Amino acid sequence: MGHIHLTVPNLAKHREIWRLLGGREVRRTMMAFPGMYILLREAEPTAPSPDTSANHFGFSVRDYGAYKAKLEALNASFFFQSEENGQILADLPDGVRIEILTDANQAEPIIFHHIHLAAPDPTVLRDWYTGVLVAENGERRGLPSALVPGGRVDVLGARGAAPKGSQGTAIDHIGFEVEDMDEFAARMRRLGVEFDIAPRRVEGVDITQAYLTDPAGTYIEITQGLWTLDQ
Repeated sequence: MGHIHLTVPNLAKHREIWRLLGGREVRRTMMAFPGMYILLREAEPTAPSPDTSANHFGFSVRDYGAYKAKLEALNASFFFQSEENGQILADLPDGVRIEILTDANQAEPIIFHHIHLAAPDPTVLRDWYTGVLVAENGERRGLPSALVPGGRVDVLGARGAAPKGSQGTAIDHIGFEVEDMDEFAARMRRLGVEFDIAPRRVEGVDITQAYLTDPAGTYIEITQGLWTLDQ
């Protein structure tokens, strides 16, 4: 699907966290899970993810008990857990919330499942993603979703004040991989969507990147070729 870029105060500590959860180290700041890359930037996050529009992201696991034990070993704080439903919401050290869902029949121990955003009007934000990313309308547990190849963007209704934007926080930004950046940029022009940073080549690697912000304040990176770093 793409990547999730985290702001972490201690890079070595968080590489170990994601390795324990089943990630494969691609580079010093890049961990791979089936369906998603986790990228790390060393800095002090300005807010934990539940306070932001990038509320959390989720994985599907084969063994609920094994992953509950891993989270306990990491001193994660459990926001919600239900062995009956095979579901956990937990806050990792330094403010990243993740969700665990259980599928005992899946082939891999852990695979990426979803990104969960928060917005005052979840349907409006879901429709933005379906329009911009050409995603399919969907829902999960009664909440609106935008379905994209390899995953989904689910949207929670924000309670009280609108959540903070994501840039600089524990989940700094979310990322989607496209096949053709020129085609994507042309589509943004037709839709009237402005880039925060227009498409540009990354020096020294075969990657093109661009940045934009969704209506709820979630910072988004669009990449073409990120996967080539994993070759």
